[in-house]
Amino acid sequence: MRECIYCGKQLEKGEQCTCAMSVAKRREREQARQAEQPRSQKEARAEEKNRRKQEKEHTRKQEREARSRAREARRNTRQAAHNYSRAYRAQTRTAFGDVWQLFKSFLRSPIETVMNPGQMSVAVIMIFVVIEGIIAGLSGFSIISGASRGPVRLLGNLMGFRGAQGYDTVLGWLGSAFSGAVGGVVIFFIGSGIFYLINRWIFKQFTPYWEFSKRFALVGIPSTVIGAVGVLLGFFSQTTFAVLMIVGMVGTVVLLYEILRSAWYSRSAAKVMYMMLLGVFVFLMIVLYIVRISML
Repeated sequence: MRECIYCGKQLEKGEQCTCAMSVAKRREREQARQAEQPRSQKEARAEEKNRRKQEKEHTRKQEREARSRAREARRNTRQAAHNYSRAYRAQTRTAFGDVWQLFKSFLRSPIETVMNPGQMSVAVIMIFVVIEGIIAGLSGFSIISGASRGPVRLLGNLMGFRGAQGYDTVLGWLGSAFSGAVGGVVIFFIGSGIFYLINRWIFKQFTPYWEFSKRFALVGIPSTVIGAVGVLLGFFSQTTFAVLMIVGMVGTVVLLYEILRSAWYSRSAAKVMYMMLLGVFVFLMIVLYIVRISML
């Protein structure tokens, strides 16, 4: 048994006293709870609103950071593309400048230049090869087909003074230039590859390929110069032009020997000559078989 703390009445278990003081106290506690409940809900709503506000602010901040990173990435991409374009243009200008300087050096002293051309990049090597191939293709077209040569006649062909035949000649020049460029690259790799294999397998020298083969890009300059003069000026007869091209080929053979002599300086002159003849034989056999198969 327990008793009321206000009036002293004995109360059963779970019984509430009905005295005025007990009833008043219970009413006060109920009113306090009722007054407290709205405050708790208001605080909860305020906390929820504050939480949502923080979440929105965090989301906006993340979006701003994402947009900023995207802008920075686009800027970096544009800058990288711009830098690459500038570097490529500078490299191209440098490559063509090196080609011109090397060509002038060759005209002054061809033997010394092919023996010691200095540092040559792959771009410089390929520019030489492509130019030589284009001029060789145009020269071959002029000799074989008897095409009109010289700037005046070429202008007449373009203006249609010779009708459809004139345009056929112009198209033949363009096709010969393209096929000459491709053929020049193929011939360069075949020729330099043959002598590189001789250098590696027979003489046991492990010179890097581009370092060994860079001189071979210069051997066609004599024939190229003669062919360019004949194609551009067009005052040679076909017979004279063919003879001059043969002279250019002789110059090419001489340069080839000097290149191999400088590469195999520790070998005897006889062995260098025999290896050169072997390489030329294999080269001509491969090229002639390619031509024969292409004509089938």
